[in-house]
Amino acid sequence: MLPGGIVGLDEGDHHCMKICGRFLVLLLCCILAVAYYIFVVEICIFTIESLEEKVAYLIIFHLIYILCSWSFLRTVLARPAKPPAKFCLSDADKQLYLNQKRPEMKQEILIRVAKDLPIYTRNSKGAIRYCEKCQALKPDRCHHCPICNTCVLKLDHHCVFLNNCVGFTNYKYFILSVLYALLLCLFIFAVSLYCSILFWTHRVPDTNSKIPIILQLCVSSVFSLIGFPFYLSHFYMAANNLTTVDDKEDEDEEEKMNPYDLGFSKNLAQVFGNKKKYWFLPIFSSLGDGSSFPMGDAMEDIEKNAVMCKTEHILKQLTKVLAPIHAP
Repeated sequence: MLPGGIVGLDEGDHHCMKICGRFLVLLLCCILAVAYYIFVVEICIFTIESLEEKVAYLIIFHLIYILCSWSFLRTVLARPAKPPAKFCLSDADKQLYLNQKRPEMKQEILIRVAKDLPIYTRNSKGAIRYCEKCQALKPDRCHHCPICNTCVLKLDHHCVFLNNCVGFTNYKYFILSVLYALLLCLFIFAVSLYCSILFWTHRVPDTNSKIPIILQLCVSSVFSLIGFPFYLSHFYMAANNLTTVDDKEDEDEEEKMNPYDLGFSKNLAQVFGNKKKYWFLPIFSSLGDGSSFPMGDAMEDIEKNAVMCKTEHILKQLTKVLAPIHAP
C-alpha cells in the first residue's frame, strides 16, 4: 500500500508498478477462483457427508463470496475522482502563472483564484497547494498520485494489489472488500479446520481432497492474521474521519488535531452514507462531493493556534527590528 506522496521513483518505475498491478489483480482473481473450487468441490462435495451441513456451508460461503467479489471489483474498476473544473486555472491565469518567475507572485495568483473556493488546508510553508502536472489547485485532502498520473480527491493511498488509487469514489468499496475478505478467510479457515480434524480422527476416509484442504487451511490462516489488523486500522481511520495520508501527515506532530472529526457516527456516515441499509453493500453512498468536507470542533482550535503562531512570528520579527534601536 503506497501513500499518495511517492518519491524517489521515476516515470519508468511508475509504469512498471502499473503493469505489476495488473498482474497482482489477476493473481487475486486466481486466488479467489482456487478458493472457490476447493471449498465448493473438495470440501462440500467430496468431504462433507451431511446434506444439511453442505447446504448451510454453501449458502454462507456464497453470500460472503459474492459480497467480497462484488466489493473487490467495484474497488478495482472505480475511476479516481479528479478535482472539479472550478479548481483548474483559466487559460489566462494559467499563462500568467507560467510567465511569473517569482514564487510570491505565483502565490498571489493562486490566492486570488482560491478566494471563492472551499480550500482551507495549506502546504508546510503555508502556501496554496497547486499541482504543476495537473495545473489545478488541490482541494482539501486531494493529492497527486504519480502512478495514476492524476490528482485524486480524498486520496487514501495507491494500492498496487488493486492497481488503483483508493480515494473518495471507492474508499467505501475498499473497506467492504477488506471486511468481506477477512470474513471469507475466517469462514474458510473454520470449515477447513473442521474437515482436517475429520481426516485426523479418521471420521472420514483419506481422499485426494485432504492435501488441498490442508493447504487452504494454512493459506486462510495467514490471510486472516494479516487481514484482521489491516481491517481494524482502516475501520479506526474511518471512525475518526481520517485517511492514510492524513494520518501520515499528523504522525510527526506532538499534539494531533483532526479538523474533520465529527464524532463516531457522523464520521462513519461520511464514508458509508446516512442510510444504514446500504452500509454493507458495495453501492456508492458516501456523503459530499470529495472536494470539500464539513469541519469539526477541532477546526476552531487549529485556527486559534494558527493565529497565535502567526502573532508570535510577527512579534519575533518586530523584536529583531527594534532590538538595534534600543541597543545602547
